Amino acid sequence: MNGNTTLRPVAAAVTSIHLAYEKYERGFEEITRRAQSRFERRDWSGAQGDATERLTLYKAHVDAAVADVQDILEDGIMERTVWAAMKSGHAQRTTGRPDAELAETFFNSVSRRVFSTVGVDPSIEYLHRSPSFPSPDDPTILDRYRASTMDAGLVRKILAGIPWLVSYAQLERDTVLVAQAIDARIRQVMHAPGPIELDMVHSVFYRNKGAYLVGRIRAGGEIIPLVLPLLHAERGIVVDAVLMTSDEASVVFGFSWTYFRVEAPRPRALVDFLGTIMPLKLVHELYTAIGYNKHGKTELYRSLMRHLEEPDARFAFAEGEEGMVMAVFTLPSFNVVFKAIKDNFGAPKNTTRRAVMDKYHFVFVRDRVGRLADAQEFEHLEFPRRCFPDELLEYLVREAGATIRVEGTRVIARHLYTERRVTPLNLFLQHADQSTAQEVAIDYGNAIKDLAAADIFTGDMLLKNFGVTRNGRVICYDYDELCLLSECRFRRIPVATSLE
Repeated sequence: MNGNTTLRPVAAAVTSIHLAYEKYERGFEEITRRAQSRFERRDWSGAQGDATERLTLYKAHVDAAVADVQDILEDGIMERTVWAAMKSGHAQRTTGRPDAELAETFFNSVSRRVFSTVGVDPSIEYLHRSPSFPSPDDPTILDRYRASTMDAGLVRKILAGIPWLVSYAQLERDTVLVAQAIDARIRQVMHAPGPIELDMVHSVFYRNKGAYLVGRIRAGGEIIPLVLPLLHAERGIVVDAVLMTSDEASVVFGFSWTYFRVEAPRPRALVDFLGTIMPLKLVHELYTAIGYNKHGKTELYRSLMRHLEEPDARFAFAEGEEGMVMAVFTLPSFNVVFKAIKDNFGAPKNTTRRAVMDKYHFVFVRDRVGRLADAQEFEHLEFPRRCFPDELLEYLVREAGATIRVEGTRVIARHLYTERRVTPLNLFLQHADQSTAQEVAIDYGNAIKDLAAADIFTGDMLLKNFGVTRNGRVICYDYDELCLLSECRFRRIPVATSLE
């Protein structure tokens, strides 16, 4: 493909990627908009089906874009100069879009699918975040209220402002109770009842059987998070709780839940706003929480690369007992663990690499009920060799040589999973005081019960396969024995014939 024949195919290829992204986004929005109707009709199975269906959209539209580009470029499909021109043309089309960062990640996905790029090639991929135009105070995503004090009338205005097709069960009672809880928190922070400013996100956040109103209270220079979980009981909609700390909001937006379905015409503005009420949450976690997990993965990679630029950045063995299936390492300055599937599994494990990957996909598409860690799947990662201590690198190459290899000053990871780092439960209990240990042990039991209620059996229930989050919540992160509870056969343990 020479310079005289490049221009038209490049423009056509850019258009095909652009149209594929817009089809994906329309499908994403269509499914997301169903959430209110599912909630109003208490159609919980339909809501679960929507959540699963939405997860399939991205790959389907990336596949379609790759096929279209191959048809358009033909023999020029592998010419990087062509893709550099395509990236330039694509950037012109996305500039100024409120979802530009998502369109850029989609372009990256198509490019990486074609080239199987090791590391990142900035000439044909978007490496850095595009300029941000909206702010976390973007009025297009917020409803704003000002008041001298918090009272039931203001709460009623917020609750009644949502155009439900069903009614609240006890609106008067709920408005009084919510107002009292908010007023008490404001007085605790300000030592006065007001004045206050209240910012509420226009859109409702839906997940499973719940709907969440999310906002913040600005009082006396302080920001107080406000999350109102709503349930649709048989008698109508009720306010289930009033959450007003960053930790409580962080649990709601945690990495062990199914992604929210929330209309986000300006995703970055929404993420920036959420960051003001959850300052410890990273950008990639918030994008993932609102359903844009692929862009969350992009932001995760960018953040990781920034950490690795530090001269003293060094990977380390992850804390806890070594597993039979995964070789696990971490970066102490980065709150993530990296998991590479081992080449061989020791007894009594009887599984395969494909079966392990299927388990991770199972977790990705299932309702995680706040008890299974979300994992991001990466391919063809490149790390600086200097970031690996010799002992760790020797271990990784020995145990997962089919995945991890060394090429000069680079370490190439053909395939990895990342998960949020938590403290292994067995280690946590060794160092916790008695009261904390009892609380966490009880939550360990609750985790098993919650998963069983969602038809999930963890298989291995060893303490080392569970972890404790920063907020003291117990989650499972070991998936190779995971299965549907309904497919299990449980036998009674036979009576022992002797003490031995």
